[in-house]
Amino acid sequence: MSDISFEELPWFCLRAQPRREGIAAAHLPTLDGVRIFYPRVRYTRKTRRGPVRSVVALFPGYLFAQFDPQLAKQVTYTQGVARIVRRGEELAEVPLAVMKDLFAMAPQGIVGLEEPEFKVGQTIRVIGGVFLGTESKIVRLAPAKQRVAILLEFLGQTQEVEIPLAQIDLPDANPRKRVRGKNAE
Repeated sequence: MSDISFEELPWFCLRAQPRREGIAAAHLPTLDGVRIFYPRVRYTRKTRRGPVRSVVALFPGYLFAQFDPQLAKQVTYTQGVARIVRRGEELAEVPLAVMKDLFAMAPQGIVGLEEPEFKVGQTIRVIGGVFLGTESKIVRLAPAKQRVAILLEFLGQTQEVEIPLAQIDLPDANPRKRVRGKNAE
């Protein structure tokens, strides 16, 4: 598809079959005259066993394809594709400006997210250790030790406790929220 410019053909949004976006993304380019864009988010999520690198769809269940509308039937019947998003009876074209913004945000199809920086006064959630599930505010940073100090109510008294960074996360640490928030600034 390298001989067709970005502006020549319209872009469409495709609804994938449940949890089969990757399969659709693998099969669609095998069709002559179809170009796809499947934006994903790469981030590090924290688990009890430590940080784990993850890649998830930026728009779960959807991907984008550029093709001649005459190929709509072939595209629809490609493995992993449920349907092409429509507006009434017409295929709904994705505006070129939107596609350019998506490509600018994720040129290789992957948006990388930085680890959140923790700050004094920030509310966190403990995701590991004996205080699992507790929410508290950071009262002190100990970056050399990769720890933060939080205040916990324990046995009727407020105690300052140091927790490793690997055992805390932000309450709203959904990677898709971070993408929106990052670009909204």
